[in-house]
Amino acid sequence: MVVGYAATALVLAVALLQVLRSGTDPANTSAPGYLPLAYAATAVLIAAFAVAVFIRRVDVGVGRFMPWFVGIVAALASLVPWWAVWSGRADLGALIYRGLRVPQGTVQFWDLVLPLKSIDCAAVGVDVYASNNGCLADPSIYGPGVLWLQYVPFDIFSARYVTGLGVVAILLSSLALLWLARASAGIGQLVLLIAAVGGPWLLLVERGNLDAVLLWGAVAAVILVRRWNSLWAWSIAAAIVWVLGTWKYYPFAMGLMLIPVLRLRRGWTVLAGFALATLAFMVLTWDNFRFSSQSNGNMIDYGDFVVLGRVPVVARMLGTVVGAGGVQAGDLIMIVLALVAAGWGVAVGLSTARTLVHPAMLAIAGSSVFLASVLVAGFGYGYKATFLLLTVPLISALVRSSRPVIASSSVLILILTGITAIVVWNTVLATFAGVIVASFSLGLSGILLVRCVRPVRRATV
Repeated sequence: MVVGYAATALVLAVALLQVLRSGTDPANTSAPGYLPLAYAATAVLIAAFAVAVFIRRVDVGVGRFMPWFVGIVAALASLVPWWAVWSGRADLGALIYRGLRVPQGTVQFWDLVLPLKSIDCAAVGVDVYASNNGCLADPSIYGPGVLWLQYVPFDIFSARYVTGLGVVAILLSSLALLWLARASAGIGQLVLLIAAVGGPWLLLVERGNLDAVLLWGAVAAVILVRRWNSLWAWSIAAAIVWVLGTWKYYPFAMGLMLIPVLRLRRGWTVLAGFALATLAFMVLTWDNFRFSSQSNGNMIDYGDFVVLGRVPVVARMLGTVVGAGGVQAGDLIMIVLALVAAGWGVAVGLSTARTLVHPAMLAIAGSSVFLASVLVAGFGYGYKATFLLLTVPLISALVRSSRPVIASSSVLILILTGITAIVVWNTVLATFAGVIVASFSLGLSGILLVRCVRPVRRATV
């Protein structure tokens, strides 16, 4: 564990050095725009790693109503500025968003308007993926699964009802955060409280982005299988994850949360069915997948404007090409950082005797979908950081460990999670912190879930 901690810090130092070297290069004309933020990121990350070294145990007590307070704060922080703009008090709403460091959209729930317009157009027979289709300004970038909502009775999912759907999304998101707070230990609840008024969370709900549904889906799946640990419940959970994957593709990575189904007799059929359905969908919609991926690449913004991603961070590094394939050295550094942090998480998982199956399911769902978007696809807006909130119940459960190394590792990951829950204007800081949190959580939760399968399977033979 100490080796993993030190190795992660070392690779991170190399990555930050590359950014600073590029920023101080006289030939780099774009450096003045990001160099001060790169220095800030370096200072904050050094402080976080240094503070965690001295942590031996953390035991924060909170009141029994703290989770409800988290949910209420999340709802009010989202609903009040929305109401101000909706009721004609645009100046008040703009002041609130500005004070919370959230860039206000030109249209309320704009990210929800786009898929709803696609659904409306598809309902009248328009090919929404065709250029100049006469219904949308640009081809839809969402997966075909979104269009299946046109068959829901009463025409609920229409752009005509965007305001009502957006408000419902705020309330459901607040309930999801409340539930995560109830599943978290004291310090974890404080991190979620911070997130409730943080830029990434408010950006997510202000835009009405579909990524919020991924949080609901992960929470709903865990609630379902925890209450009914049977094949039919796990099948529904797998169906939830699969449907979300048909909307944006990268949510298919959340299928890793289904690993514990192997504890059930014939549980392998659920995993096999999910894998086959995912493969079939990818093959049948391959052209759409490529278009969606290309659209993601076209939206890359190298400015520090609510942006996360491997690509914008590597763009701030010296452009050294490694090998004949044109791979940037910065890309390799980011990948190594993720692998080392994941190994660190595995080491922590092997060192604890706790099972924590359901928190691990949440953590592997959030970390895998974050990495699929931000590290593998290479780009994402700030609200992608909200996926990391799913890791809080697991990480917060380990901060009271009697082993100092486990406690300090967990505290550091929570500190970095808190950073990602607030920062929306520093791409280097938010991306490095997010990749470390997600990779560590992926390794930790992965080993816990794999380990939980073996003894139960032997017992049921």
